[in-house]
Amino acid sequence: MTLRRLIILCLLPALFFACQPAEVEKPGDEPTEKPQPEPEPEPEPEPEPEPVKHVDPVSLSFVEKGKNQIDLAAGDTAGTFVLTTTGTDPFIYVAALEKDLEEEHRVISFEYQCGAGVDDLQVFYGKAIAENRSRHFGAIPSSSGTVWKTYSFSIASDRIAYSWGKAGDNLRLDFGNRKNVKITIRSFQIREMNEEEQKAYEAELRKAQGKEAEASRIAAYLSKSYPCSISSVAVGASEITVKGRTDGGSGYYVADVAPWESITELSAFTQTVPVSSGSFTVTFPRTASRDGLSAYDRILSRFAVVKQEGSNWSLCSHARYADEIHPVRTAAAPTLKNKKGLGGFVVNKYVSDLDQLGIGSVTVNIVLNSVVNTVRSGNYSVEYKYGGVTYYMDKGYTNSLDKIMTECSKRGIVVSAIILNRQSDTNSKATPLLKHPENDGGNYSMPNLTEAAAVNVYAAALDYLASRYSTDTYGRIHHWIMHNEVDFQKEWTNMGDQPEWRYIDSYERSMRICHNIAHKYDPNASVMISLTHSWAKAEGQYSSRSLLEDLCKYSAAEGDFWWGVAYHPYPQVLSKPEFWKDDTRATYSDASDFCTFKNLEVVSDWVASASHFYKGGKKRLLFLSENGTNSPSYSEEDLSKQAAGAAWVWKKVSALEGIDAIQWHNWQDNRAEGGLRIGMRRFPDDSEMPGGCKPSWYVWQAAGTGSEESVFAPYLSVIGVSSWSEIFGK
Repeated sequence: MTLRRLIILCLLPALFFACQPAEVEKPGDEPTEKPQPEPEPEPEPEPEPEPVKHVDPVSLSFVEKGKNQIDLAAGDTAGTFVLTTTGTDPFIYVAALEKDLEEEHRVISFEYQCGAGVDDLQVFYGKAIAENRSRHFGAIPSSSGTVWKTYSFSIASDRIAYSWGKAGDNLRLDFGNRKNVKITIRSFQIREMNEEEQKAYEAELRKAQGKEAEASRIAAYLSKSYPCSISSVAVGASEITVKGRTDGGSGYYVADVAPWESITELSAFTQTVPVSSGSFTVTFPRTASRDGLSAYDRILSRFAVVKQEGSNWSLCSHARYADEIHPVRTAAAPTLKNKKGLGGFVVNKYVSDLDQLGIGSVTVNIVLNSVVNTVRSGNYSVEYKYGGVTYYMDKGYTNSLDKIMTECSKRGIVVSAIILNRQSDTNSKATPLLKHPENDGGNYSMPNLTEAAAVNVYAAALDYLASRYSTDTYGRIHHWIMHNEVDFQKEWTNMGDQPEWRYIDSYERSMRICHNIAHKYDPNASVMISLTHSWAKAEGQYSSRSLLEDLCKYSAAEGDFWWGVAYHPYPQVLSKPEFWKDDTRATYSDASDFCTFKNLEVVSDWVASASHFYKGGKKRLLFLSENGTNSPSYSEEDLSKQAAGAAWVWKKVSALEGIDAIQWHNWQDNRAEGGLRIGMRRFPDDSEMPGGCKPSWYVWQAAGTGSEESVFAPYLSVIGVSSWSEIFGK
């Protein structure tokens, strides 16, 4: 076709319409009026931008009323406050708000001078002061000379979470845990955010949304039904055998998922072995070179079926940890000679109490930072190689542990080690690695399980302890209590603000690491979750019952392991010894807010329920590993109330089958426990009877012996009952 012809063909439609005759008006027809186009609407005026609202700051001041272990004085100028801590639990209240805050009031700030610095600032949001309405904002750095420094923190999220900021609301500020710290404060106020703070706040909101999304993925993973499965994982001396089945398709692999990998967040799997369709058995070498570790021990891993399609990977089964572990040695199963124990045992001049009280079990605190270092320094001189990396263990600290363990070993006493991870103020270079990157304060930190090097140093410290204390040479650790009061994590196992599933996911991995390492040396060792008295309602961040149910879901999905419960059934208010009448929120229902000495039946029944048994057939261990009643003073009345509480709890523990043992805490009154006197002995520096035995000591001595009834009898009237049978729940 010629170009000329093509052009003509293209123009034909236009020519056709152009050549049509125009319409002619016929005689008699009314002229037709052409429709007129609608007039264009006038454009709406652009709305004027709302003026940026600025609010004046609200000045704050401290008040004398209610302060504890802190002195308050006026500074040289108006609005300046001088605070001096006088004890280890210093706090002070802020005057109540006179009127409602504006929405824009989102930052608290002050200028300060403080040569020593404050190790942590905790803020409680009133009217009601409670731990679950508080936040740690971290250290207040030291200042030099007369230089004024600024300290500020956002309360935007807390105002929403705690509905705080109305007239009458107040604050309580806790200034760390050191005495003789002086801090001078001025320009103390609540103000609006500056531009930099606003950007940081928005970034925090995005981060929080990301955490919530991850928590949702974890919950979905645990409850999901997958097409494939891992049925068993057996750890041998040199290789690991994994058995399972696929749904018959192709492209399947078994993946090794390390503890520093979050299984719901992985987009690819690097450590894999291909499997055929249907049932399979594959092996992995026990050790591997990965992520900077030359000899990573796969005893720490879990294994899952995954599928590769092109460059995309998908998870096709729950991951499973080791069901069987080849032991380096086999320690005899521990035997509890009775249910009577002591908490926080150390070797001191009262070590004979182990014999005089007839103790069957103890707890021992072990701070990992005091065990391990990444460099040789001072007492950190004992070389220990793990995962291909050489670490240095503290000889002096180990020697002190040896003394504790051997004193217990020669008496046949069962030892539960409480594994703690200090987040600051240690001499170990391992501390920055061990500290969780999202830690924001508190006494102790969740271990860092986000990178290989951090997991390895954590595992090395545990391996050293488990290896050393699995024979009678240096004594035994029989059980491992993992960290402290994890439902109250911001104070005791801090990982920053976390949705529950994201927190328990990290904690459960920490438990698994310890469990598998301990079982290398002692197949009977149990790991235990440490919980407060907050049963069905969270007084800290989570409720203890909820975390227990979470662990059951992990056991069902990823293979059960020998975990138990280390419960702390303190009275509802720790300072009040008459829990039998004061613990109004401790009922005999599984929905009780608290589980205290008053209603121990609640936690006992939970553990004794077959639905919570290990592999469906064995009751889990339940130790009451930290608990005691207070004697507010050393008056005869207060000491009698404390002793009555000891008699009550022994009667219950003796009768309740779910409870295996109780370790009374504290053995001796301790000045560092915020004024509490929960020990069976007085303060060592008491002016009248230094370290003297309290009536509760004699109750504990008589417990389980022929003199129990006669020693216990006077305390029936203190409680207000005529028979011990009356103290049990209906």
